[in-house]
Amino acid sequence: MKKKDTLLGLLSLVKPFKVFYLIIFISLFSLEGFGQTQSNAKEFTIKSEMIEIENSKIKDIEITWDYSAYSYRTNTKLEIEIQPLNACWNGLDGTDRSEKILKPIKDISKHPIGKLHLTFAEYNTKCFKWRVKTTNTVNGIESFTDWQFASFL
Repeated sequence: MKKKDTLLGLLSLVKPFKVFYLIIFISLFSLEGFGQTQSNAKEFTIKSEMIEIENSKIKDIEITWDYSAYSYRTNTKLEIEIQPLNACWNGLDGTDRSEKILKPIKDISKHPIGKLHLTFAEYNTKCFKWRVKTTNTVNGIESFTDWQFASFL
């Protein structure tokens, strides 16, 4: 009888460990999948710069990128997402003004360095937030940079 009780006691301990190991196993695969959606920012640079316009209080914005060191640029589709904002004083937390605008960048494998010139007249907004969306054309995985804030004023 003692042997049977000891065996049941051991089995009751093993069951929670199986559940624990199953959770750990699933978590590892979940984290690995999450890591694949992150861009390796060390391989490329993206920045925005205000461009002064003579005799005007309004400025233009230029977004520049350099993907020349990016290993996977032949399998990458690049787009810049622009979200016009209201309440510019709130920065990135300003309210969305209108639909998001996608600006596709053509063939970064042949032209890895480039720029996009943005004007107030084109977007009719005082400020906006922007980010870069990269899509792996082989497996369809999308990656995004963090949102950046820019103002024409």
